[in-house]
Amino acid sequence: MKIRKGILIFLFSFSEKLKKTFTYMKNLYSLIFSIFPILFFGQSVDFKILYNPQTNYFQKLEQSIDNEIHYTASDAILEKLKENGIQNPTIAKTISNSESVFKAGKLKSDGTFPITIEFLKSANAENKPIIPNGTLIYGTGTVSKMPQLDSIVSKDMDNAFKESLLNTVQSTFSQLDLPQKKLKIGESFSQETPFTIPIATASLEMILTTTYKLIDIVNKKAFFDISVVYTMKVSVEKYNIKGSGTGQGKMDYDTVNHFPTKYDLNTEMAFDMTQDAFSLQVKTKSGFYQTVKIVKN
Repeated sequence: MKIRKGILIFLFSFSEKLKKTFTYMKNLYSLIFSIFPILFFGQSVDFKILYNPQTNYFQKLEQSIDNEIHYTASDAILEKLKENGIQNPTIAKTISNSESVFKAGKLKSDGTFPITIEFLKSANAENKPIIPNGTLIYGTGTVSKMPQLDSIVSKDMDNAFKESLLNTVQSTFSQLDLPQKKLKIGESFSQETPFTIPIATASLEMILTTTYKLIDIVNKKAFFDISVVYTMKVSVEKYNIKGSGTGQGKMDYDTVNHFPTKYDLNTEMAFDMTQDAFSLQVKTKSGFYQTVKIVKN
């Protein structure tokens, strides 16, 4: 059977871009979870996430991601993939650890305070840094709103990556700017967050729906069960892509400091992509474990 050159070129290109996509997702998730232990709650007292002045938030993150890609095509196409070093299935596992600190300065007369985010250390399974150690992000916080960032300093980071990192962190703050909630034990609420994952020439438009259920309140801490559902809206002309995902986790929330101190989440995602002469199936399992120690200055 004669193999169309265009199909092979696409598959080779897709495999490389998919690897970059997984790296992008891992770094983005690492960034988000290493800076913010995520989201929002309270009890029958007001729930709200606040960064308080003259307070340091020391944060640690452990993350793992398992990826598995299966290619379905003719024997000839699969043999060409093998000749070019592409295994079927392609299996990859990444592990990372990171530490950062969010430092809030003294409250000023205008209701603002300076903030600094410092990435203390981060490393993957090969002990290589994810974000350069000592990277600093500066900005301004207030007693009622999420911080506004204005600059980043890192000796080992080019300007393009600096701008991308700064925008990503600021965008995450915007997603955390949520209305105050009041909850009693047994009550729950949900939050929808849209985002997009680029894969090869396709774009996966996804919605993450996260539901938080208050299950207990003990010693000024509120304990939540978390469930997540990923749904995909596909924006693509040439390919048929379907996907979904779910996850379960738990969160501890400090009702005094209005901030989550522990966040533990495991998720699974899968999607199928089909073209005329081939298809592939991708499965991803992710684990996140985040802790925060709050210290008043």
